[in-house]
Amino acid sequence: MLLTAPALIGIALQAQLIATLPRTPLPKPAPGVAHAGVHQNTAAAGRLVGTTLTLAVDIVESGWKPEGADDPEVPILAFAEHGKQATVPGPLVRVPLGTTIALTLRNTTDSALVIGGFRSSLAAERDTIQLPKGATRVIRFRANAAGTFAYWGAFLGTDPMDRLWKDSQLNGAIVVDAPGASTRDHILVLSEWFHPYEENRPFEVVSVINGKGWPYTETINLTQNDSTRFRVVNMTALYHPLHLHGFYYRIESHGTGRKDVAVPMALRHLSNTDLIAPGNTVTFSFLPSTPGNWLFHCHFSFHVDETVTLSGSPKDSAEAAAMAAMPSGPHTMASTEGHSMRGLAIGIKVAPAPSYVPTSTANARDMRLFIQKKPNALMTGAPAYGFVLQSGPKEPAKDSVNLPGPVLELVRGKPVRILMKNNLDEPSSVHWHGLEIESFPDGVPHWSGLGDKVYSQIAAHDSFVAEFTPPRSGTYPYHSHFNDRHQMLAGMYGALIVTDGPRDLTHDHLIVAGGGGPELERKAESFYALVNGRRFPRPLRLTVGETHRLRIVSVHPDWRIAFTLQNDSSLARWRPIAKDGADLPAAMRMSRAAHVEMGPGQTADFTFTPTRPGTWRMEIRSVETGWFIPLEVIVAPKGPKR
Repeated sequence: MLLTAPALIGIALQAQLIATLPRTPLPKPAPGVAHAGVHQNTAAAGRLVGTTLTLAVDIVESGWKPEGADDPEVPILAFAEHGKQATVPGPLVRVPLGTTIALTLRNTTDSALVIGGFRSSLAAERDTIQLPKGATRVIRFRANAAGTFAYWGAFLGTDPMDRLWKDSQLNGAIVVDAPGASTRDHILVLSEWFHPYEENRPFEVVSVINGKGWPYTETINLTQNDSTRFRVVNMTALYHPLHLHGFYYRIESHGTGRKDVAVPMALRHLSNTDLIAPGNTVTFSFLPSTPGNWLFHCHFSFHVDETVTLSGSPKDSAEAAAMAAMPSGPHTMASTEGHSMRGLAIGIKVAPAPSYVPTSTANARDMRLFIQKKPNALMTGAPAYGFVLQSGPKEPAKDSVNLPGPVLELVRGKPVRILMKNNLDEPSSVHWHGLEIESFPDGVPHWSGLGDKVYSQIAAHDSFVAEFTPPRSGTYPYHSHFNDRHQMLAGMYGALIVTDGPRDLTHDHLIVAGGGGPELERKAESFYALVNGRRFPRPLRLTVGETHRLRIVSVHPDWRIAFTLQNDSSLARWRPIAKDGADLPAAMRMSRAAHVEMGPGQTADFTFTPTRPGTWRMEIRSVETGWFIPLEVIVAPKGPKR
């Protein structure tokens, strides 16, 4: 690790100090300004006549409520179709390929602005329009490339990825449809309102999809087995590992906001969690094959928890986080609102087809998984939270914890019945990340389920039985889905491996990178991590000339993680064979340099055949500055034949 124990304890004390400071009042909209609405990008703006779209857009001072009706309203600049209410995101520009767009831009504010993204055919430095205060500009351009794009506005001299709060919601989507392309899709614009404070006080931030943060985002309604397409536009300055519950998707294109590149058919693989970079777009399609309530959300825990809400009091310390989980807390997950997720999440409701029959779990294999706490097991003397799998007739000791959780070995097509007993003094929940199962056991409190049968939570000292049949062999994580960041940082995660038969443990190796310490501050990433449950993990032992499978599980809730297999002089080479539990197509199973960057919830499987004996190392580090853990890989000579 890069930081010493005294340094980490110092961070903890500083975090606790910050958490005691009073919350600074939010800025308020000027008296008399109009209120910005939100919209779901379902109706295109402007007037299309023949092959020309005429559109007038104003930039106006607005007040905006990114959450509920009783939550704070904050000042922003917003786009408005002329004569209509300002909206977050801005008006949808959607046209057929080849359309000429006649655009009028009016700056009604007192600030000089720069607008970009409308003329993506130009070089980036020329694709901006300066708008002094009170100015009007008229431009014409042709939509000469199909795909998903973005437009934006900012204070003059500000890069769109450096915006903070007032100009942060000047965003909109542009969709150019190829001839004959289906327009049945859902366009999701991610944005963030960020207000920094001085004197070490907690900043204020709210993260939204199409102008609202969960639980106020609009639910998407689908029908079982009716394929759909999502177009995601990331107008925040952050990476987001986007996870779809219950289903796999195939990415069709990805872009930079100015250019959209189609993925060749041979490379369109199955996935359920992918990173989207700042300012980028991604388009993917999926088949909602199982009815019920599902989620699509960012898998950085602090992008979907109390960190990214303007509502209520900030929860900036581990103590506050623990109190929030108690039934008496103001934002408990057991509340009638559903659960304390916030920010970048949307609900998906899939209605059952007339022919729907629930999957049978008859003759299921019984397993007993315990959710427990071990005192003084982590840095700063914090308790470890984790899982223990019962083996034999006797329950495990209540103060025992496995870090990471025990490997759950399941067989494809064979149903399981997992009784989960919560021995904690707070509620919890377990999500089987990436498994294509029924919604009820999926593990999202007060959301997972179908119709009137909706999962609640696993209350303190209570139990829940999850029954499902894993349909696909592969590598998956399982983890807490209640007060996620607090519980996952303390150790509530593990690997679940589905196979067609027993694994060859001599040649099948598991690497799990996750949280390893207490949550210090709700609004800062944790500097703690563990690999295979240790700060100094045991080495992997391989044999020269033999092919080994490396299963990598990235499940730290705060970090993108880089995994690199190398020795002192060179990178190794490996062959990717699976992602997120699904086998990769042949075109992707090519030898490549042994380096991969992964977000929380992603898994990746590789084969590696060492060509000479010696010592290698898997360098496992946070992509941003934070922590580094080396995993020694010892390659032994091939023994004599017997």
